[in-house]
Order: sequence, then C-alpha cells, then structure tokens
Amino acid sequence: MTEFAHGNEEDWEGRPSKSQLKRDMVALQELGESLIALAPEQLERLDLHEDLVEAIRFFHTLKDKEARRRQQQFIGTVMRKIDPVPLREALDELDQLRFHQAEAFHQLEIWRDALVDGAGDGDVLTEMVGRFGLDPQKLRQLSKLAAVEKAAGKPSKNGRALFRMLRQSFEREQAGN
Repeated sequence: MTEFAHGNEEDWEGRPSKSQLKRDMVALQELGESLIALAPEQLERLDLHEDLVEAIRFFHTLKDKEARRRQQQFIGTVMRKIDPVPLREALDELDQLRFHQAEAFHQLEIWRDALVDGAGDGDVLTEMVGRFGLDPQKLRQLSKLAAVEKAAGKPSKNGRALFRMLRQSFEREQAGN
C-alpha cells in the first residue's frame, strides 16, 4: 500500500483554508467595488493608499467591460496589501451619513407638503417659525403660491423655493449643533 506524505499537520494548523482565502479575496474585491462607486471627493476623504487611488482612477478611464473587470480584480489584489478594517469602518460612516441625509431630505419634503396642503396655515407653520425663526409672512405666501401652482397642475416654482428655504434653515440648525 502506498502512503502519501502530506507534510506535517503542524504546518497546516492555524492557516486558513483555500476556500477561506478565496472568500477573503472576494470580500476585498467587493470592498473595492464599493470604493469604485464613491465620488472622487469622497475617495480623497478616506486617506487611501496611493496605489489604490491610482488603480481606482484608472478604472474610471476604462470603457471596455472586460478591461474594467480585470481592473476590478487588480484593485482587489492591491487591497490585499492594505488593512481593510479602517476602510470598512469609513465606508460604514459614509453609509450612515447618506442615510441621515436622506432621512433629513424626506423630513423636509414632509414639512413642505404639509405647508402646501395647509396653504400656509396651521401647526406646521407655527412649528417652522418657532424652530427655524423663519418669517411667517414669507412662509405663508410661498405656501399659498405653491398650493395654487399645485392645484393648477403647473411645475411648482414656489414649492421649490419653499423647500430651499426649509433646507437652508435646517442646515443652519444642524451646523449650530
């Protein structure tokens, strides 16, 4: 009977399996895809390794699908040299920031719609004046004009102006906190 020598079992203990190495590599490539999807100014804020930034910039210059796929794999290879934990944490923070911005945007839409539907009267107007210190007369006027435009089925120029006013006030409030 032939015996096959597989080496010392001690050599294999503590080492990740081939499957685990592949899963890790795929996870790095997916992290690279997340980095590729970011805007250039967001990439700059992450303080990435120069080779990785260069590989991502080069990816955006490519048009051919196969070339982009190979470049994505290369980005995954470059990422093997970098500790992925701080990158994941930074991306999580960006996701949280996007979530809060979207939440704030939806809240502003709700306030604007309530002002337009109430034509500038009611509790929402009082809340906006009290919270943001807005001019009640201007707020009421924009609300009424936006309600008229909405009823006529016209594009709401005044509704956009009302939203802008609310957004600027909200941003000032957030900057003060």
